[in-house]
Amino acid sequence: MSLLCVPRRQGKTINAARRTTLVVATSAALALTGIAACGTVEDLSAAQKIQKAADKLGEQNALKVEFGLDADPRVLQRLTAEDDPADKMSATAAKNVSKLRVAVTVQATKPLAEAEQDDMKSVAVTLGSGKGAELLDLRMIDKTLYLRADLDQLGKTFDSPLPADSKPPAGMGAISDLFEGKWVKTGTEALKGAAGEKDKSDEELDPKTVDKLKTDLSSIVTRRVTFTDKGEKDGTRHILAKAPARALLSDLLGAVQDVSDKLPAGTLRGMPSDKDLKDVPNKKIGVDFGIEDGRLSGLTFDTTQLAEPGDGIKKTDKLDVVLRFTDPGKVVAPSHATEMPKGKNGAPFGLDPEALLNGSDMGEAFDEDSFKNDPAFRQEFEKQLRKEMDKQFGADWENGPMGDEIEKQIQAQLKLQFGDSAAKS
Repeated sequence: MSLLCVPRRQGKTINAARRTTLVVATSAALALTGIAACGTVEDLSAAQKIQKAADKLGEQNALKVEFGLDADPRVLQRLTAEDDPADKMSATAAKNVSKLRVAVTVQATKPLAEAEQDDMKSVAVTLGSGKGAELLDLRMIDKTLYLRADLDQLGKTFDSPLPADSKPPAGMGAISDLFEGKWVKTGTEALKGAAGEKDKSDEELDPKTVDKLKTDLSSIVTRRVTFTDKGEKDGTRHILAKAPARALLSDLLGAVQDVSDKLPAGTLRGMPSDKDLKDVPNKKIGVDFGIEDGRLSGLTFDTTQLAEPGDGIKKTDKLDVVLRFTDPGKVVAPSHATEMPKGKNGAPFGLDPEALLNGSDMGEAFDEDSFKNDPAFRQEFEKQLRKEMDKQFGADWENGPMGDEIEKQIQAQLKLQFGDSAAKS
């Protein structure tokens, strides 16, 4: 059993007032997934089916994991308006968010259960809504990262449309292409280099600690979790795993805290605190496991199980969190992609990969001065500056009476932006 079996806090709620309850309770529900998939309850036939179904996923060389919502848009609108009617989600945004999905696709040269970092051929991450086009598409193939984003639709999906004046001028290379929904690319050496340095500094979990966690988790599941085979429906076998939410999560957290001094740094980051547990409903919740052709096909967690008087969630509401496992299509490199400007340590767009890997937010990891070191960006900046002069003073302004003065202004702007003059394009 690996540390992947240890539950981690996940999720975000649509209402700040119930954030802690839903996040922690969802963690308890998803904990059942990791425990059952890790095979800690060999004496229960229904749990064995889940274990074997999960093992089959690891026998594959490629897999697509999709996490998303399956909700009634009207429920989302009602919940977002509870604290402040002005924050009510629009009908369009509610429809998009109700089918929001994040998918991760991995392809390796060997079965995933045996694959290491160097065995990965490609990785793709997408964000979409329903069956429409992807809002965000990121692919890592052969040491190259490719990115495409529909920024306009992404903003509209969350009721935050992109301001009209936020787009860069046309002709700014990869920056313009990114805002126009085209593919851009960059090398991954800087990202992998930072990740490698971080991995070297991490401690490894010793076998005795792994054995203790395995024994403790097995004991918790045996005591707290029940598995019920609900039979087949439309070709999918359903198994329901149920456990008292607060008691289960408290036991799991305690098991991890017992060996916290031997866990690698950062392992407990994101785990629920003892204070969080007080907000978890003291009742049983369940996760529905779907199995098709002997392979785990998905999990469904009905959040209305958390409904309590006064919290706005009704037992009749449709508000499911869904995890699906499917065979991915082939991840291929886009035929046309513009090279992104390099920033700090060769990272794209001025992002500091080490800061990102250490958990910093985008603001802390972004170095706006890094563009000064990128010749392509400097050249594009000057090109656009001169085009603007062409519009204001005519294409032949350099030969006019104001030519020298205009040129001085251009050089002054370049010095202000970059600290010195960039070469003319």
